[in-house]
This record gives sequence, structure tokens and C-alpha cells, in this order.
Amino acid sequence: MSGTVEKALKVLELLSTYDTPVRLAELSRELGMNKSTTYRMLETMSQHGFVQQDEPNGRYMITTKLWEIGVRAFQRLDIRAWGRPYLEQIGRELEETSVLAIIDDQEVVIIEKCASSRPVQTFSPLGSRSPMHCSSLGKAFLMVDTEEKLKRLRLPLQSFTTSTITTLPSLRAHIAKAVEEGVSVAFDEFNEGVSGAAAPVLGVDGTVHAVIGVTVPTTRAEGDAFRHVKEVIRLEAAKFSRALGYASPSPDSLP
Repeated sequence: MSGTVEKALKVLELLSTYDTPVRLAELSRELGMNKSTTYRMLETMSQHGFVQQDEPNGRYMITTKLWEIGVRAFQRLDIRAWGRPYLEQIGRELEETSVLAIIDDQEVVIIEKCASSRPVQTFSPLGSRSPMHCSSLGKAFLMVDTEEKLKRLRLPLQSFTTSTITTLPSLRAHIAKAVEEGVSVAFDEFNEGVSGAAAPVLGVDGTVHAVIGVTVPTTRAEGDAFRHVKEVIRLEAAKFSRALGYASPSPDSLP
């Protein structure tokens, strides 16, 4: 990267951390650059609308231009294309079917997947749907703004198997555990013999843009192997979220 470009990016990043306009001398000191270099950077960025000075103090502040660029970029975001590398990484590590899903009303819809290479695997076709309350994918959506989303669920909760969660108190307890662990799970709740683990993918605003996870035969959803599955899903969801601009409280975790 050009040294000039790198310095300019550092100036913008530093400016973005201030809540109020800041003096040239402070910016120069924090950046470890001399005042003349810092001044030239600020003046150039000011001419292009990325920085402005308040009057009459002449302190510098970042403008909303980067936000405007980010909004336009996000509007063109293809979540399927962005999610593919994470699905592939999950598939390489776990050799299970990895899926990316979005919410549609009160259901989750699989929009991308990487099929397992194992002879025995789950059937998770693109476009398939599952209810919010009885799939790991649906529960992952419920991990953020839980109470608001629970209020919108249609009651009574429909039962699909003997393992389906059908009461709000029980579902709330499941979601609380998922939030604590950073990953949601479901065992035989929507389809007998099918289990899964999933985690939310958050954007810069902290909302859930998608969920990422795996579906596995229930016979493989136990012990150390499944604990490893959960950890891989949690980490890949955190990486995906950071790529979308979410600032997680720690490098490898989500709320």
C-alpha cells in the first residue's frame, strides 16, 4: 500500500474515534506524524469532503461522506457471495453441510449451502424453510432482540416432533443458553434425525443480517465432535460479522 494512502487512512480512522472536533496538534501527536504532514493530509481530505473544520476554532472532524459511501456499498452487498467463503471454511473443517439463511416473516430460508462430502448427510436444499422456534437457524435469529422477536411469534408454537419446543418459557431458556454460548442448537426439533448449530451474522448496526450454521445427522450431534462444531460455527460467524463492520466485544465472540 502507498505510504501516503496508508497515512491518510490512519488519519480517517483516528478521526472516527473522536466524539468532538480535535486539534491538529493532538492528531499529529496521536498519529506519530509531524504537523506539516498531518496538515497536508487533512487539507486534501477536506477538499474532497471527508473532513471539515469547525469555526472559529479550526478543529477537525470527520464528515458523513464515508458513511454515505458505506451505505451505497452495503446496498450492493450480496450476502450469498460474502457468505460463501465462510461456508466453505466450515465445510473444510467439519465435513458437514454448512448453510446460510435469512429471515422471511417468521421462518428462516436457506439461501446458500455447501454440501457435506460424507456418505451420510442431511438434506438441506436451497430455498427450504424452517420455523423460528424449532431450528438452530431460527433460534440464532432470536439471539438478538429476543423479547421483541418472541412477541411477534405466532402462538401456539406448532409441534413437529416430540422434541419440538412449544412453550415460550422453554424457548426463552433455550435462547438464553444460546446467547451465553454464542451459538444456538436444535436436536430433532423440526425433523427427526436432523440436528444443527447456528450463530447470527451481525452488521455494523448490531442487527442480524443472516445466520450461518450446519445441519447434521443427530447421530453425529454429540460429544466432543459436536462441541467442536459449535466452536467452529461461533468463530466463523464472528469473522463474518466483523467483515460486515460489526465491532464485537472480543476478537472471537458475539453477544
